[in-house]
Amino acid sequence: MGERNNLFNIKPGDTLSFGVIKAATGVQFSVYLPDEKNCKLKFYYIGRKEPACVIPLTEEFKRGGVYFVVVTGINSEDKDGRSIMQVLSQDFEYMYEADGKEFIDPYAQVVHGKPSWGKAAGSRQRFVRGGICPGEFDWDGDCQVKRNFNETILYQLHVRGYTKHQSSGVKHKGTYKGLVEKLPYIKELGVNAVLLLPCYEFDEIQKEYKIYNGRPVPADGTEDDGSSSSKYIKLNYWGYGAENTYYLAPKTAYASDRRNPVDEFKNLVKSFHKEGIEVLMDIYFMPGTNLYLMADCLRSWVLNYHVDGFRINNEVMPSVALISDPVLSGVKILSSCWENALLQSPGIRQPGKFLAEYNEGFMNDARRFLKGDEGMTGSFAGRFTRNMAGCSVINFITHINGFTLMDLVSYDVKHNESNGERNRDGTDYNYSWNCGAEGRSRKQTIIERRMRQIRNAFLMLLCSQGTPMIYAGDEFGNTQLGNNNPYCHDNLVTWLNWKHNKREMQILEYVRKLVMFRKEHPVLWQEDGLPSSDNKGLGLPGISLHGTQAWRADYSNYNRMLGILLNGDYAKDANGETDDIIYFIFNMYWEQKTFDLPSLPNGRKWYAAITTYDDMFYEMPVKKNSWKKRKKMVKINKDGMELQRKTVVPPRSVVVFIGR
Repeated sequence: MGERNNLFNIKPGDTLSFGVIKAATGVQFSVYLPDEKNCKLKFYYIGRKEPACVIPLTEEFKRGGVYFVVVTGINSEDKDGRSIMQVLSQDFEYMYEADGKEFIDPYAQVVHGKPSWGKAAGSRQRFVRGGICPGEFDWDGDCQVKRNFNETILYQLHVRGYTKHQSSGVKHKGTYKGLVEKLPYIKELGVNAVLLLPCYEFDEIQKEYKIYNGRPVPADGTEDDGSSSSKYIKLNYWGYGAENTYYLAPKTAYASDRRNPVDEFKNLVKSFHKEGIEVLMDIYFMPGTNLYLMADCLRSWVLNYHVDGFRINNEVMPSVALISDPVLSGVKILSSCWENALLQSPGIRQPGKFLAEYNEGFMNDARRFLKGDEGMTGSFAGRFTRNMAGCSVINFITHINGFTLMDLVSYDVKHNESNGERNRDGTDYNYSWNCGAEGRSRKQTIIERRMRQIRNAFLMLLCSQGTPMIYAGDEFGNTQLGNNNPYCHDNLVTWLNWKHNKREMQILEYVRKLVMFRKEHPVLWQEDGLPSSDNKGLGLPGISLHGTQAWRADYSNYNRMLGILLNGDYAKDANGETDDIIYFIFNMYWEQKTFDLPSLPNGRKWYAAITTYDDMFYEMPVKKNSWKKRKKMVKINKDGMELQRKTVVPPRSVVVFIGR
């Protein structure tokens, strides 16, 4: 074992990057081992116990702290006319050894031995090793979509949970291919970008227990005395902070073809791109992760998989590394915050607004305003109209961390008992309101109240000036039964149920109409924001805030009413035509209120467009002979929709007017 095995012809290499790459004369393997001793590169025939070849990593292969080895050929009759890359990828897997311990290459682009989700090693031994990716895939001219953030509607989902339920209607449930089967639904919903929760290779088995006398005990800390009758495995379903994470490899258990997860993930991206839908990835780097590995990880997903963007925890990966990398220039990057001084630093070059702020600021303020908390009018107004100059902002009311939207209006407190942590996990600050009863209810008044709050929430989100993000399942009222931290559930709690009742279908249709409404009105998604003054002399400011009285916003502690006017004369569509004037009235008070309607210039009149208290969308009168080309939402109001200068808004409702 100490001698160099003669199965392969090898020589020193010198090419970046790390991992396994094609070199001019063969296939290069490189690994960063600056201080370790007795290092080796070991090749195994796939599934075999003993290595077929062991290459001692001596000083001749070392440059700095990195060993570079190029395999130029194979001394075997099994080659059958195949290239050395084909032989290695089809017949072999590899491991490194240092100081007597074997480990998988941190840069492995595929990991063998973990094909089944959530199953611990049993009597049948599986060898978890690095695989070799051939790197050959027909992209058929595919390239990144590169849509501006202001035109993006984001959709956050879990690859497995999205289609795993028996009602999903797909053939390949819980897989990349199953997600591709759901493409028609995603496209019809109107979203144009998906944010995938961790789908790189990670160990989902968080803990393994043996059951002794009905009580779970960690399997690695208790001897089996013969009394155990079953096993219990606690999962890390989301994949955040999991052990044995390999950031450059697609998760094999999410592939329907477990032998080739790489091509299946590439086909997912290719298929989404054909429909004009971007694919972003949520990548959580563990504290202490090597900076060079993090940068190479992101480059690999962009170059090898054509991924359009990432959400990154920049408390681990510095922001300066994200925005100064040439390969990542023009790639969407979501992070908790960005420093304006850093974005304006010399040498930082970011074409367009491809950076976005992703945090819970909009979520918390919108939730509190929605439920009628005191003193939230000004805070919500700031969030709803926020459009920063240096970067974009991602707005959401729900996401992976916390309640679903249905649970937000159905529970006052979390119900995480099934997590096995005595309901002590998950946040205690949900800013939720159960509308009068905890959990499921058959009372019609409570159901209607919840439906109205859901409609209010979606309008707040999809009409805000930032980039809206929908948490998958919210669009049809998915519930997690009050669990605001189901990180360990791979079951009906986290799987989306696609069998919808009448109310769920009503929510879905409402969301589709709102998405359409947003796309039809560019004043809702201006890239550079709207001015708070009438600097073009168009009769109204680009954006203005009001109260029950026009032009008098009320930010007092007791107030729960707000009017927001967007002047469409400051916004143009793709044909160069100006948009409508849009006026939002939010009455989050528990009694009806009367609101003034601001006077309109140039003989325009106000028309009702949306009312959340009765789930109504109204067709607008013809605008510059272009309305006939636009899809009608509902039949025209028989009253003509023209309103007086004042309007009464029912409690906990939003009304939207259009000025024409």
